[in-house]
Amino acid sequence: MGELENRNLLRSWKEIAAYLGVDVRTCYRWENDRGMPVHRAVNGEKKSPVFAYKEELDAWFKEAFQSSRPPEVSRSKRWRKWAWIVGSAAVLAAAVYAAVYLLPRRQPSDFRIEGPVFIALDQHKREMWRKDTKAEDLKLDQYYRDNFQIPHKDQPNILPALVIRDINGDGDNEVVFALVRERDQTGEGIVFCWDRRGEQLWRFDAGRELKCPKKAFSPDYRIVGLYCRDIDGDGKLETLVEAFQAPDWPCQLTLLDPDGKTIGEFWNAGYLRDVNFRDINGDGREELIVCGVNNQYRGGCLMVFDTRRISGGSPQSGDYACAGIGPGSMLYYVLTPYLDVSRAMRNQVDGLRTIDVTNNFWIRCTAGNGSLYEFDFKLKCVQISFGNDFKMRRYELIRSGAVENTPEDDYRKMLRKSILYWDGQAWTPEPTPVKR
Repeated sequence: MGELENRNLLRSWKEIAAYLGVDVRTCYRWENDRGMPVHRAVNGEKKSPVFAYKEELDAWFKEAFQSSRPPEVSRSKRWRKWAWIVGSAAVLAAAVYAAVYLLPRRQPSDFRIEGPVFIALDQHKREMWRKDTKAEDLKLDQYYRDNFQIPHKDQPNILPALVIRDINGDGDNEVVFALVRERDQTGEGIVFCWDRRGEQLWRFDAGRELKCPKKAFSPDYRIVGLYCRDIDGDGKLETLVEAFQAPDWPCQLTLLDPDGKTIGEFWNAGYLRDVNFRDINGDGREELIVCGVNNQYRGGCLMVFDTRRISGGSPQSGDYACAGIGPGSMLYYVLTPYLDVSRAMRNQVDGLRTIDVTNNFWIRCTAGNGSLYEFDFKLKCVQISFGNDFKMRRYELIRSGAVENTPEDDYRKMLRKSILYWDGQAWTPEPTPVKR
């Protein structure tokens, strides 16, 4: 009983193997081949329970191998080391595969503006990367927040200045950013597209020098806004950019492909304000509908384009006909009149500001003065109405004698007759597409 309580006593093959740092099979072999001292019960049978003494094993080990580790132990250790290395490599490979192919990648989803620096944030609002625009008076964070992804929340005709979406169909978000300064209107007119990691994919510089009969316009342009949309149905987004010459009237409308290359470019003699897309001719492709102002005629303008053919410029003459701009490729170009109310209030122009397409398939355009024009899909004016502010303003001007007291129904008829259409050669009051 005293021997069984001896701390030097090992009571099984498992305890002997653990003490020597090998497996049980190795212990069997060492007993048979090298005479390792193992004891059994009195009957001495091979299958009898075994026990051994640590002191006897230590002495035998030194004499049998003349080294601190037998070859079998070294091989076992090496095997365990290589097994650990291979196992770790497999775990690492699985982790990399999961990170690349299974787990969601960090994507630009939000942003922050700090001075001249644009900061991309992921979906958890963690910083991903920074871009120094070098513009000391870059518009503040709130400006880009108000003009992020969708039209301005308070001014729906103002297009976004910042869009974060998958532009090129690679499965990752890109950032499309318009550089807009707080005070000066020079050094702007730039649109950047950065990929998920902050690498620049493309850059668009708006504007060019224009020469008209009495004035030359510098290539200093400001971005009005962006519109990113899959126009051709290929799963990638085209980018429509509106820009105007700062601080004058030439306006540039440019359509870029997902790689930032120009698909089409149109020049208008006045600011363009809002855009919409709708298939109005039933050919299965959406047309581009644009509204704004034509400075030469001081009224509003409404135009429709086939997005595959955007070129040239608005129909102008005299001082408003700039060199190097050919005839426009628009399907329709419509002028709304410069109203007596606007003239009496000394407004320089009377432009259209917003476009909507109604459920009964009318194109509804709202003017800055509060009047409202509705056209069918052949651009015939079907209805003119007035907001309450416009009615009150007109009533006060009639009372003061600033405008003529024309009954409202007659006034509407007069305005409808004043709408003009460009037929490719001249202006006509008859609804007509541009003929080529």
